Amino acid sequence: MTRRTDPALILVTVALAVSGLVMVYSASGAIAAEQAGDSMKYFNRQLVALGIGLLVALAAAVTPTRTLRRLRGYLYVGVLLALALCFMPGIGRAVNGAHRWVGSGGLNLQPSEFAKVIVPIMAAHTLDRHRRRIGDWRVLLRAGLWMLPAALLILPEPDLGAVVVLGGTVFVAFWVAGARPRHLGALVGAGAALALPLVALEPYRVKRVFAFLDPWKDPAGAGYHTIQSLMAMHSGGLLGQGIGNSKAKLHFLPEPWTDNIGSVLAEELGLVGLVVLVLLYALFAWRGLTIARRARDGFGLYLAAALTGMVVSEAFVNLGVISGMLPNKGLVLPFMSYGASALISHLWLVGILLGIAAEADHARPEEGWPERRDARPVPAA
Repeated sequence: MTRRTDPALILVTVALAVSGLVMVYSASGAIAAEQAGDSMKYFNRQLVALGIGLLVALAAAVTPTRTLRRLRGYLYVGVLLALALCFMPGIGRAVNGAHRWVGSGGLNLQPSEFAKVIVPIMAAHTLDRHRRRIGDWRVLLRAGLWMLPAALLILPEPDLGAVVVLGGTVFVAFWVAGARPRHLGALVGAGAALALPLVALEPYRVKRVFAFLDPWKDPAGAGYHTIQSLMAMHSGGLLGQGIGNSKAKLHFLPEPWTDNIGSVLAEELGLVGLVVLVLLYALFAWRGLTIARRARDGFGLYLAAALTGMVVSEAFVNLGVISGMLPNKGLVLPFMSYGASALISHLWLVGILLGIAAEADHARPEEGWPERRDARPVPAA
């Protein structure tokens, strides 16, 4: 049986990933040459991550969703162990006081990036098992509790942004599953009630909020990031300064090849480049939600919608931060920012989406799930 893929989703993903490679080299080349004597340092690492990510995506695309569901427990326990190892001396690696990585030397992984995919898998499975009782708040509680252990391990890293993304991703699954509006509202209220003290108790988070409200009040401190990003975008104008011609990447923006890569893109490609980038993410959202709508069962629907929402929300927040519309959250720009773990995990979720899309054309729908009129007939056993 031939498994059809989603060519549009593949093309959009390739366009984003290739654009990311170009921008990583442009944003990092000069500083990498100055600090390490190798202008290709970050580009080569990102290229290796892209190759690994494509293999992971291919494996996920040809893996039946029933196999993914069987393996979910092992994936979940594995990512929790990896998150715990971030704090273990000799295995965990801290950068600027953040304990977010495991590994040594040049091989380091960020488990929280993979938790963003695995936790929604657990939640989608639970919601699908109880989809006829989705109006019961206890079903939502059971599905949402999968997030709790991961969140408790990610918060001390510290990484509030990853926890917010996890919560938003699970919320999308609840919403698509048909949870009652009052239950969704209660979840939003509870999330806000928990987030506010977490922000207030950390001075650097409070500074970020005030810098968002008035970055010019502390231009050399908390507001520096926002001001430099806005200056880069202003310098880009309509058509940009051209690839490689950004000035903000030369020791003005901190590590411009990571969270600030959108600022470099805006300076080099201008407003037109930013609009094209936003359109690519919009196309990704369209294909991801189309795959969700055509899924053969509740698990595919909830998981595809949640993973699509995660990519789009991360892109929205990242671009909102560099344009001064949102406080700094430290989230990557999906498929674009430098970072092996983020790139591999995002390509993994693309593979999962492609697997769900393939099964929508051939596999029989789960009992009680409506038959699609345009589905291909399933040959008799």
